[in-house]
Amino acid sequence: DEPCTPPVASVADNDESPAPALPPSMESVTLIDEDEVLKIRSSEEFLQRLHCDTRSKVKVVAIFGNSGDGKSYTLNHVFFDGGEVFQTSEQQESCTRGVWAAYDPRLCAIVLDTEGLLGATANEQGRLRLLMKVLAVSDVIIYRTRAERLHNDTFTFLADASEAYCAYFTQELAAAAKRCGLGQSRIGPAA
Repeated sequence: DEPCTPPVASVADNDESPAPALPPSMESVTLIDEDEVLKIRSSEEFLQRLHCDTRSKVKVVAIFGNSGDGKSYTLNHVFFDGGEVFQTSEQQESCTRGVWAAYDPRLCAIVLDTEGLLGATANEQGRLRLLMKVLAVSDVIIYRTRAERLHNDTFTFLADASEAYCAYFTQELAAAAKRCGLGQSRIGPAA
């Protein structure tokens, strides 16, 4: 694998050119539906549907937070120049069900949009399991909130997630680190 090298704007007459535009057909795809069913059959299909370069190393960026707090809107503006790659709604209820993915070729980032917490659902435990899976594969996690401070349940969830991550993935991470010639400190959640 070669490292992803985002395009660099050329400089002419000491004036910076604008950053390269995103492809006009950017869209997100359902990765996991609200019933925790993986909607992509293979890594090849995943890369093809996201129009991701198969030779590049990428980072995975995920967002989570409460329903209606602007997660999809935030991702659209931070990664996709405000284009509606992830569906948004002005309603308080969540319009994102499950996990959706899109690829930002400028930053070599796979961006994951998640279903909101505290929204109406018949399966709260399923939603938490879904979020745990997303946290396990993400390099960067964004917690989006409109609150002035974090609530205790957020800290409790993150502590539980960290504990579960360490309990279930420590051996797999050590094996992956050994195969890749990395030290254990380079893999896994940062404390």
